[in-house]
Amino acid sequence: MAQQVRDDLRDQMRSGALAAGSRLPSEPDCCGIYGVSRATVREAYRLLEQEGLVEVRRGSGRFVLPGATVLVQGSVNLVQSTTAILRDLGHDPQIQVLAVTERRPKPPEAEVFDLSSADTVLHVERAYVSHGELLTHAINVFDIKRLPKPVDEMTWTASVAEAFAAVGRNISAGFTDISAALLPGSLAERYAVPPATAWLQFSGPLFDQQRRPLWWSYETWRSDVRVLRVVNRRDTENA
Repeated sequence: MAQQVRDDLRDQMRSGALAAGSRLPSEPDCCGIYGVSRATVREAYRLLEQEGLVEVRRGSGRFVLPGATVLVQGSVNLVQSTTAILRDLGHDPQIQVLAVTERRPKPPEAEVFDLSSADTVLHVERAYVSHGELLTHAINVFDIKRLPKPVDEMTWTASVAEAFAAVGRNISAGFTDISAALLPGSLAERYAVPPATAWLQFSGPLFDQQRRPLWWSYETWRSDVRVLRVVNRRDTENA
């Protein structure tokens, strides 16, 4: 719910309804607007502060920072699902399942899932395609015991994030390493991608609200599809 409140306020910043310098509703007013608890409102406001969109002025309230409209137009929420990100960018992604296999976990996966090297993880490889063009190649690795449904009941052509959300486990946080990468030759040939084209590779785990691991993700994005904005901000209170 906090993320939904945060997203709605971000949309208002994007549209200009909440312009730079605007005061956000007070916590009680926001509770009434969205029908949520005060704790939820505080969490939503905290998320906006972390993104560098809002500042707290003691005794006055919370205000939209200059440049917030530009930031929300140019940034992508890193904890959205791949499907949601692509839809937000105006694409109509179709998921093609390339492989679903079991294998031994790699060291970082084993550490996150608290598994031994003798345990088994589920390796799901998928392609996100729009109008015949490959946008994203994703390998998601799951601890089989932590799936929201038995393996044979999972629908891999749909959003996995939505399947977890249906059992109350929403994406809450994650960390990722980003590097330049080339598509595997067979994949480039399959989707008619020039083999020397550089893509962006994202690797890391995602966690739910209780910081339990959801899955480890290896995603390769076409570089004109996924653009990230890094916000550099100085903590003036501790300067």
